Amino acid sequence: MKKFLPAIYFVIFLMVLLVPSLGMLVKGPSESENGEELTVPAIYTEEGINLNYLSSLGDLFEQRFAFRQEFVSLYSGITEKLFMTSSTNGVIVGEDDWLFFNDTLADYQRTNILTGRQLHNAVRNLELVNEYCESNGIEFLFIVAANKNTLYPEYMPYYYAQGQGPSNRELLSSSLSGSGINYIDYGNNDTFNDPDAVYYFHRDSHWNNTGSAIVSNSVLSYLGVEHHNYLNDEFTGEYIHEGDLDRMIHPSAVTPEVDTAFVQMPQFEYVSPVESNFDFRISTTGQGEQSLLMYRDSFGSSLLPFMAEPFGHALFSRSNAIQINDIQAVTPDYIVMEKAERFISQLCTSASRLPAPERQLPSDALEISIEDLNTASAGDYVTVTGTLPAGSYEDDSIIYIVCGDMCFEAFPVSNLETGAEGFQALLEKNLVSTDNIRVFIL
Repeated sequence: MKKFLPAIYFVIFLMVLLVPSLGMLVKGPSESENGEELTVPAIYTEEGINLNYLSSLGDLFEQRFAFRQEFVSLYSGITEKLFMTSSTNGVIVGEDDWLFFNDTLADYQRTNILTGRQLHNAVRNLELVNEYCESNGIEFLFIVAANKNTLYPEYMPYYYAQGQGPSNRELLSSSLSGSGINYIDYGNNDTFNDPDAVYYFHRDSHWNNTGSAIVSNSVLSYLGVEHHNYLNDEFTGEYIHEGDLDRMIHPSAVTPEVDTAFVQMPQFEYVSPVESNFDFRISTTGQGEQSLLMYRDSFGSSLLPFMAEPFGHALFSRSNAIQINDIQAVTPDYIVMEKAERFISQLCTSASRLPAPERQLPSDALEISIEDLNTASAGDYVTVTGTLPAGSYEDDSIIYIVCGDMCFEAFPVSNLETGAEGFQALLEKNLVSTDNIRVFIL
């Protein structure tokens, strides 16, 4: 019998290796993890023989071989339970079965701190948005959703040391103090203040339904909008939620975790069919008479039902910045912009597309030459963009665009990858001529 053991082991080993290939004949290819349809490469194309056929076929097999998700889940389970590490770069395995999104690590360790100029640009862009809203009778509110490891650092792995000094969220909060901008920072302890409660999912990067109810109640109360407070309602805890981080490392073995299920849920209707509340644009009708325009990321998507109910009409967009076209379409009474803590840098990299405010050119502003000055037509507007010459600006410099006898303040724009600083100005076509644009800085 012993002499046959090597052969038996070899056969078993060979069968295991053949499972992914032979399984495709029986089970078929695995489902795509990002929802893409299966596209088999062609041997012959319009250009002739596809020289990349074998490599493309190899890539396809690697991504879609049979039982791929099961193998990934099995491997992830071993690495997570035995070695407290993640099999996926995007996920951090923490203590007590907590998972964290790797993209929040830079905030946690303070390795992505904005420069003085970048922080100024973030604040100035919010100030210009607030100015536009005030001049048009719109109430503006900016809110920040804290990273999970900001509120629950005790569950992060010990080998990821938390950075020292203020984070971008804390720097922004300090800079906005006294600015006149309506602002709520959900990274402090004033909102999620029950030490015995958990407001974020263990195996998801977002707050749970209780957290969503708390935040939406806080936002609507801050705005003075009459609404139903679901925190006073009856609720149950049901194992109904599948975490986004859990799906990343255990695609075929996600463990549902408990979420709050309110007996009565918000009453509203979608104007058009949606796949989920993560859709890029969602219009709703609700119980009130006023209108809302809300810019949100994945954190804000869970707020949508609570925010939609008290408004007669609401538009929820996942755009990084406020768009004049949205305002014209909705004519909102309120604009709420929500940013996850890890997306704070978007405030300085993605300027809102609002008409540049008209200004008086300061007498001590200096004219500068812009090598890449560009104008582009955009409906009723012209977008003027350019890059500031190195050394031409200070951290708090303001940029002015002069067209004929009219002067406008541009929205500052930072490029985090190159460190370059630039600007963007949306000018109404019927007001200006772009034949001779001049740029000044103060």
